[in-house]
Amino acid sequence: MPGSSLHGRAFTRVAVIVALSLTPALAQAQEPATPEAVAEGPEAAAAPSEPRPPAVEVQPAKRVRHNWYAGFGVGLGAGNLRRTDTGRNALSVALLGHVRAGGRIRDNLLVGGLLSMTLGGARRGQGLFSVLAEVIGYPIKGKGLVLQGAAGLGTFVQADVTDLVTQSAGISRAAVGLAFGVGLGYEFWLARRFNLGLMLRGDGMVAPQLGLRSAGTVGLTFTWY
Repeated sequence: MPGSSLHGRAFTRVAVIVALSLTPALAQAQEPATPEAVAEGPEAAAAPSEPRPPAVEVQPAKRVRHNWYAGFGVGLGAGNLRRTDTGRNALSVALLGHVRAGGRIRDNLLVGGLLSMTLGGARRGQGLFSVLAEVIGYPIKGKGLVLQGAAGLGTFVQADVTDLVTQSAGISRAAVGLAFGVGLGYEFWLARRFNLGLMLRGDGMVAPQLGLRSAGTVGLTFTWY
């Protein structure tokens, strides 16, 4: 019939138009996905690290002589501190011991007090016991060279062994006189405020009717500043 053929041709045209319109969309859907382009450029800068603290120069503690000092010393040497059977003085081994304390006047000058004891002899031994005012100087700045000088009062004591069996002794003579002491040495720092000294000393006493009693020793000093 004529009407039916018209409707058929119209339907065919619509179908062709729809097919043609869907073909590009289907073709685009079947194409593989293209990866998105990545913009080229310099790599991202790394996160800045924490700032470093400024460098600090570490200096060792300064070794100084403070406003006060205290110390002691011992020495061994020889002196005319032995009495012979004829009543004359003779050479004998001498032992020295002393303690000191004082204060600083300047960086290279110290003033204080010194208690000194010097012993010698055996059966007829003699001893010097002194209380002195002392001056200590360091002539070379920054070095350990040390000079010592002291003067004061001293007591001389002579003891004799009265009984060899019981080893008992008695004081046979005593005197008071002018005592002195001199020293030359070098000090080495062992710590910030402590040093060890190697000293050459001369200590003695002079009194009327006694003459000179003295001893020279080499010893060590230990001083805390």
